[in-house]
Amino acid sequence: MKRLTPHAMLAAAGFCAVIGSTPAGAFPQFDINPDTMAEPVPAYEYYNAEKNEYFVTTLTAEIDALEAGNFPGWARSVDHEAFFAFNDPVRVRGMNAAGAGSHPVCRFFIPPASHFLSASEDECAAVAAAHPEFVLETDAAFYAWLPDAAGNCPQLATKVGGFEFQAVYRLWNNRIETNHRLTTDKAARAAMVDDGWVAEGYGDEGVAMCVPHWY
Repeated sequence: MKRLTPHAMLAAAGFCAVIGSTPAGAFPQFDINPDTMAEPVPAYEYYNAEKNEYFVTTLTAEIDALEAGNFPGWARSVDHEAFFAFNDPVRVRGMNAAGAGSHPVCRFFIPPASHFLSASEDECAAVAAAHPEFVLETDAAFYAWLPDAAGNCPQLATKVGGFEFQAVYRLWNNRIETNHRLTTDKAARAAMVDDGWVAEGYGDEGVAMCVPHWY
């Protein structure tokens, strides 16, 4: 299956208004390090129907392996394909300095076959201390933004750039065969809570992080 580039995916989704010839031109609200040429990347979700488990990744090698069928039982979610994040740190221009910078999202491997992700450096450290059996795979699986203590995502002073921040909810299946899901779909989050999943994160709804959403 051919993967679309971030620009092509945005165009296909009807976000033509924000497409430009370069990342900096297309996304003027972001301060981008020219040495990294950071641009939004899709975080694809994969689902194992037999186990009722989820996995999300922005990493090309993992996406290619999953798309090639190297992990039987896993397939890309049809109704929740991606949100957008960054693989390098960026800042949002014109925002309060305290909330403008993206945060690295740590990723732990939970044996035998699950993962835990957080954009909070404090939570990452707390999880490492409380669960030495978890394996820290990376300090920065991708970069996202943190909500406030009530679960509210950062607010832009203006709509320049054609985007706003949306919440990424984190849910835990509350089973011995532990699994977490990250989703931007509020209705899906509510349905999973009704099905026994536990909302984790900031605020009553369990917002784990925030990502840009173009309109």
